[in-house]
Order: sequence, then C-alpha cells, then structure tokens
Amino acid sequence: MKTGLPAGFFSIPLVRFLLVFGVTLFLALVLVFLLPAQTDLRVNIQEDLPLYSRPFGADPFFPGGISTPDGKLVNWRGVPGSRICGECHLKETVEWATSMHAISDSDVIYDSTVLENTDASVAGKAAHGVEKGRWCEACHNPLGTLSGAVTPANSVQETETMEEGASCVACHAINHAEPLAGNGAMELDIDGIFRYGHPALIAAAPSRHARDMRARREKPLMGESAMCGGCHTEIRPTAVNGATPPMNLQDTYDEWRHSPYAKENIHCQDCHMAENPAAFVAALKRGERPGKTVSHRFVGNNYLLSNTGLPPGLLSLLRGGSPSALNRLFDRATFQKELGKTNEAVVALLREAAELELAASSIDPRTGELLLQVNVTNAGAGHALPTGPLDQRYLWLEVLVKDVAGNTVFHQGAFDGVKGEEDSSAVRWMKEVFDIEGKPIRRHILFDAHTLNYTRKPIPPRQTDRVDYRVSLPPSAVGPYQVEVRLWYRIALQDILENIARQNLGRVDVVIPPLLLKEVRSSGKA
Repeated sequence: MKTGLPAGFFSIPLVRFLLVFGVTLFLALVLVFLLPAQTDLRVNIQEDLPLYSRPFGADPFFPGGISTPDGKLVNWRGVPGSRICGECHLKETVEWATSMHAISDSDVIYDSTVLENTDASVAGKAAHGVEKGRWCEACHNPLGTLSGAVTPANSVQETETMEEGASCVACHAINHAEPLAGNGAMELDIDGIFRYGHPALIAAAPSRHARDMRARREKPLMGESAMCGGCHTEIRPTAVNGATPPMNLQDTYDEWRHSPYAKENIHCQDCHMAENPAAFVAALKRGERPGKTVSHRFVGNNYLLSNTGLPPGLLSLLRGGSPSALNRLFDRATFQKELGKTNEAVVALLREAAELELAASSIDPRTGELLLQVNVTNAGAGHALPTGPLDQRYLWLEVLVKDVAGNTVFHQGAFDGVKGEEDSSAVRWMKEVFDIEGKPIRRHILFDAHTLNYTRKPIPPRQTDRVDYRVSLPPSAVGPYQVEVRLWYRIALQDILENIARQNLGRVDVVIPPLLLKEVRSSGKA
C-alpha cells in the first residue's frame, strides 16, 4: 500500500505559494521578537545637557539652520557611522572616505579657521563665539550640532560617527531642505532611524531600510539640487555680527537655480555624483544627455586635499587624520589608490568647466600698443565660475608676450611659488572681504566681514566674460609677437594656513599650489 504525497505535489502552483507564504510569515513573526523595539531616543536638555547654551532663543541649533522634526537635540549614542554602512556598501564607503564630505569637520584648514572665527575674531570674542560657531558647524559638523556638542560646557562624548562630518547618516536622514535659507537649513530625522542591532537583519526588512535611508525612489529629494542647497548657500545671520544685516557669502544653489541647467532638469547630483563627472559634463556640452551613474566621491573643487602627490604625512595632517574605516574595511593602499582617483576626477572636472580663447590680437596704429581680447567662458559648470566661498576660491589670468627675438615684453599674473601668491596686477575673479575698518580679510574670518567687493564677478553658466588688454611695448620690441594666456584656479589664499599656527596646531610647510585650467597661444602674426 502506497503512502505519502502524490508525485509532483510540490510543483502545484497553489501549494508552492502557500509554502512560500507560510515560511515568510514564520520568519516575519520571528523577526518581531528578534528586532528590538523602537524606543524614544530624544535628549532632554534640562536633564541630559543642563549647561547647554541657547543665547539666541529657544532654537538649540541657531544660528545654524539645521533642525530635527521636533526641534530638539538628538541622541548621539549609537548613531551608525560609515563603518557600519560599509559592511554592506563597501564601494560607496571607500569613495565617500576620499571625499571632502568625509573630512568636512576634521580638515585642519577648516578646523583651525572656525576656531579663529569663534575664539579670536572681534565678533567671536565679543560674546557667544562658540555658539555662533553653529552657523559653520551646521554644515561641517551636522551630527555634532544636532547632538549639542557645539556649546562652551560640552558634555557630549566624542564618537566615531561625530568625527565624520557630512557622514552617510547626515545626508541619508534628511527629510526636507530650505535651499535659499542656507547654513544647513535641513531637517534630519536621525532619532527616527531604526536600530537593527545587526546589519544582517537589514536583509529581512530591506524596504524599511530603504525608507529610513531615504532611497531616491522613496525620497526624490535625494536626487535634487535643493538637498545640496541647504549647505551650498551661505548667509551670515545678524546674530553673528550685529554690525551688519544678513550677508550672502555663498550662492551656489541660487546660481544653479537661475541657470539653463535648472530649466533642463540637470541637478547637482547628476554631475558631481557621476562615475566620471568630467565625461558627463563634456557630453552635456556636446548637447547629449548621458545616462545617470552614481559615485559617492562627491567630486568638487578641492584638488589640494585629495592630492596624493603631497607627502603622505602632510596630506594626512591636512585631512585631519585617517578615515575611521581604515584597516577595518579597507587598507591604506586601497585608500590611497581611491584618493588618487578622486583627485584625477576633481582636476578633470575643473578643467572641463572653463574655456579660454585669445579672440583678437592686433597693433593699435595710433598708439603702437598691442591690443588683446581674451574670452573666458563658463562652458561646463551648472553654477557660476568660480563658485563657493569666493574670498578664497578664485580664478585669474596670466598673460605673457614675447617679441620676435623671444624677449619678454609683457608678463602679468605670474605665480610666485615661494611667497604663494600671484602678481597683484592680474585680472582675477574673486570676492574681497573687508572688516569694519576697511582692512582686507584674507584668512576667511567671516565673523568680522563688514563689506564685500568683487574684483570681477563670477561668470554665470554658459556665459562668456571678455577681458581686454592694452599692452605698452618697449621701443626696442619688434613683432610679430607671441602671446600666451593661461587661466588659473586656486582653492585658497596662502594666508589661510596662518590659522593653523595661530591655533597652535603646528605649522604646515606647504605653498597652496594653483591649478592650470586652460592655456592658449597666438599664431604670432600681430
């Protein structure tokens, strides 16, 4: 007598469905007991941080624009760092570790400069310098600002995650942003992130994790410029320096908003998070619309702090030390290799942004002067060129003229590699900042900024700035003349390194080098 199930029983569709459904239901019930209950992680300022200083009112984050859903401080304990994310997202974590986002707070140039603002500036020493620093830290140290670490009597313990600046969680916990308000004007729901206890449990509820981490399909803001604008708009509130009204110091988002790129639905992430940003921009310049790819290098303009050509010790010092996941998820050789790739991408993107043309070269028959017309075009950037904190980031032109015998008859804009500065007569695109006494501020002490002046306004996207030269030639000079024009970019003035020494963080013996973007030569007919 035969017993058991008939042959082919498990191939019946309904039976297969019931088995899968039953197993899934069983696992779900198990997970209900395995996953910890979500508890209230909010911080009670009166109980947990009784000395937390709020001199500007009830908002604990002001004059930073960052916020939380309930307007209260977050609990810094147990917030996942990049090393946890890297257990499943190793590629993204290594890329991010080479970015400026990863060192936005540990970068020693930034760190020393914010300390000079909060501790040594006139406005900082006047009152509440540390608390005024939330204006800076809301973007550079979002978790520290949200957790209450930016206060004179700090009782918040330093954690691995708080070393990471604009970390994975800092971006992936954003609910919404106010990109025209600036100063980190974003709402982050960090306490609302579910704590799984073990990364393996994420696989059991991937849709929950996707919602928690604001996957782009769940939260379109992740792919929109408005998200970036929360920090890439910089407006100094009156509370920082009562001598002046709110002062716009960085308008990158607004530059994009008024550009053709915004009308064409090309967002910051499309270029800066592409696998090959320069190639993506080059395709846009040809009128193509390439498919989207994603990298977490966040390729931008800082060619200095990704330059593996610097001595390793010096580069590590400037970046504020090694990444937290080093020798845990990846070794130093891997990090150095990836850092080199990031630097190559940064340099290529910067060079793809600008075009340079010597449009005309002739002799004025009345005066005998050499007339030159130089065109600089913002051909590839979706924002102004240059952009960012323009008291530090700037462009300039170098022009060299030689006669038929090879003698130099005119040279303007040469860079002095010893002093770390270019010829002061050069044509430059820069925002000069002055204090209340009219003295120039060259070390990024924006707490004391009182007036601004553009030496030459940044070039809007897809527009050209024409520069005319009248070169007086010596009587002995004989044409035709060879003209060389170079367009240079520099990430910062040499003076900013003084902040490191002033804060007793050591002395950095390096000249901040400029980056050659474009170079053209005349045919020698003039």
